[in-house]
This record gives sequence, structure tokens and C-alpha cells, in this order.
Amino acid sequence: MKKIDLHIHTKPTVSDAGFTFSLETFKRYVEEASLDAVAVTNHDVFDADQFLEIQGALKTVVFPGIEINVAKGHVLIIGSASLLDDFEAKANVVSKRITKLGDFLSVEELIAIYGDLSQYLVIPHYDKSPPIRGEALEK
Repeated sequence: MKKIDLHIHTKPTVSDAGFTFSLETFKRYVEEASLDAVAVTNHDVFDADQFLEIQGALKTVVFPGIEINVAKGHVLIIGSASLLDDFEAKANVVSKRITKLGDFLSVEELIAIYGDLSQYLVIPHYDKSPPIRGEALEK
């Protein structure tokens, strides 16, 4: 069985409590937990330079990701490292639209930005605060 953590924050944003990222602490966590894969999923931002630094420092698989405020809930979008430029460009659109606490995308806006969501691993918060519910979860 593979051990993965697809919900790791490395940059404080308006949606987070303040914290300081430490690459050494991150590496120690991955090693001590014997993780086979991780995803960097910051709130509404993606930092390709930091992603590449983390990817280069770890012996495990690292996926690019973003946690997006959608329909007043959260959705993780995990992409492929082989399509990093495209992932970064789409995440930059999200970052320009969500700039302050309370901002969010509609499901339709998410699809307009990312297109065919079947190209990504999409993980909605449905049993975590804030959950995505109802029609938005169905979409």
C-alpha cells in the first residue's frame, strides 16, 4: 500500500493562519511518515519555483496542486508535474481572482479556467470545514 499526503501547505495566504515554511521540516515529515507521494496544495496560489525546489529536495514523488475556494468550500486540484507550465498558468488565473478572505470561484468559473477536470485529481472538501455541498459538489 502506498502512503500519500495530497494536502500540504507551504505558503501562508489570506486563507491560512500565519506560519513559516521550512524545507528541512517538510523533508523530515515526508521521511518519518515514509510517504511515497505528496502534493503541494496552497490556498489559491501555486509557486512553481518553490514546487521545483521541494521536488528537487525530496526522494518521493511530488505533485503540483492548489486548494481553491470554490462555491464557499474548498477543492483540491492535483496536476501532473510534466504539465507544470500549464498548471502554473491556470493557478495564476485563480490567484488573480481570489485575493482576499471571502473571495471564491463558482464551479462554472473553475471549469472555465481548468477545462476538462478529468485531467486532474479533484478532491472536494465534503467532510471538512468549509465543506463544498449540494449542487456544487455534484458538479
